[in-house]
Amino acid sequence: MDVTEGNVLKSVLYMGIPSMIGFGAMTIYGLTDIYWVGRLGTAPVAAITLFGAIAWVLGSANQIVGTGSVALISRRFGERDYEATRDVIRQTVLLKVLVAMVMGGAGLLLTPRILGLMGAEPAAYGHALAYSRIYFYGLPFMFTSYTIYTALRGVGDAPKAMYIMLLSTGLNVALDPVFIFVLGLGVRGAAMATVISAAVAVATGFVVLASGRANITVRVLRAFHPKFATMLSIVGIGGPAGLNGIMRSVAHWLVTTLVATFGTVVVAAYGLGIRIMELGILFGVGLQLGASALVGQNLGARKKDRAHEAVVKATFLVMALTGVLGIVEFIFAEQILGFFTEDTAVIESGRLLVRLFAFAQVWIAMHITMSSAFWGSGNTWPPTVITAVIEWGVQIPLILLVIHVIKTSEAGVWWAMFAASCVEVLLTFLWFRRGHWKHKEV
Repeated sequence: MDVTEGNVLKSVLYMGIPSMIGFGAMTIYGLTDIYWVGRLGTAPVAAITLFGAIAWVLGSANQIVGTGSVALISRRFGERDYEATRDVIRQTVLLKVLVAMVMGGAGLLLTPRILGLMGAEPAAYGHALAYSRIYFYGLPFMFTSYTIYTALRGVGDAPKAMYIMLLSTGLNVALDPVFIFVLGLGVRGAAMATVISAAVAVATGFVVLASGRANITVRVLRAFHPKFATMLSIVGIGGPAGLNGIMRSVAHWLVTTLVATFGTVVVAAYGLGIRIMELGILFGVGLQLGASALVGQNLGARKKDRAHEAVVKATFLVMALTGVLGIVEFIFAEQILGFFTEDTAVIESGRLLVRLFAFAQVWIAMHITMSSAFWGSGNTWPPTVITAVIEWGVQIPLILLVIHVIKTSEAGVWWAMFAASCVEVLLTFLWFRRGHWKHKEV
């Protein structure tokens, strides 16, 4: 399907629905993972939550390369410059492997100290450290698997990206209980399942790209020579996105650290609340992934109005989808939490969080989808500025206020996070309306 022609809504659905399904499968895996880990007790759930904040910080480097590659792959493909498209895909793979090796090494060295700074209790500390060691060794596979999905979406082949994501996620879900319980590996088993499934996704993706079954044929390991000009272009576009990711992930780490002052039970409730909200966020991320490629291809084809229309329709679609899901989560918050844990204290602490997130996820998903205009065009500074304002100018100060000045319970933190999400969607909408992103050249 040529997404630069025909009905815009049809193109949005063609690119967005497979992306939503694929990312949704990964989110469901995250929930499955926390479900099985939850069977081990409250401390392992808290451990995965604490480590997740660290992994998010180090994973921001993946966003630098990933965002730059989205803009360049889709733009070159929209311009019908297929050899340049192949070149960007190859250089992206090389960059991802190099960056993952550096970040993985840093993670192995720094995680023990960071967990100590976060105030992890001894039981949670041990589980988080065991999980991290396996996770960081497998980081090159995880980073590169995202390149496979980006490349296929960038050339307008979202369904094949979805199939590979479903394959990887299905394998992950199947291996989790085997490694965690049958082989008795505990949280280490969960990490091993994640690494193996990512490696299978990379191998499958290379085969698909080389076979001629995608919209472009790329023998990734052939003519695989470093081209620093292309790498610099990728990093130049993705640099602000990396800064965005670092600011957001460090803020997430700090929020998790502040939540940890309330104890392991509240950390576990926070971790479950975040995972449940990801069900709604998946709609936003899925549509953003599809819409970003649409924006890039249509700008490459010199169809600016069509790129704008694609983002608008994707945003209205995600508002409807997350709104329906939010109603369900608000009504059945306690039952949903009870599915993942039997600890009544965790359920009590997390109930308000889930209900607030049921509304907040609508604003967050709309913000994510509208941001596809910036990521797909290569105009990556606006989301970075918005992140700086929201995370460090609104959310963190509010949380510090409710903890240290007002001295509320964890409920004050949940309300502060909700308020930040409301301001974020408003700023994103105002910047999108300015339209400067439509004139960005890459």
